[in-house]
Amino acid sequence: MGYFSNMTEAEMWQVDNCNKCAHWKDGCPVDDAHMLFNYELCNAKDSPGKVILDLLIPRKDGWNAKCAMFIRRTKQADYEARQLAKYNESMGIKS
Repeated sequence: MGYFSNMTEAEMWQVDNCNKCAHWKDGCPVDDAHMLFNYELCNAKDSPGKVILDLLIPRKDGWNAKCAMFIRRTKQADYEARQLAKYNESMGIKS
């Protein structure tokens, strides 16, 4: 699981991951789950929550690796997201 010893470390990791990810809009469930549960689950042995967090942000050589859900944001992805938002608005779909 991603382990952040303090918020500065977490924010530095987010700059290189979350801020560049196509999934990041107003937050991220992966990031939220780690911020809420990594401290209490970091030493758990058989907890399903720890297994899930370990899969989402694995540790490599003592450091947090890339998020398993990371997809690099591109201009095309931003364009498609805007088009989808326009379509949803025109159809009265709330996202």
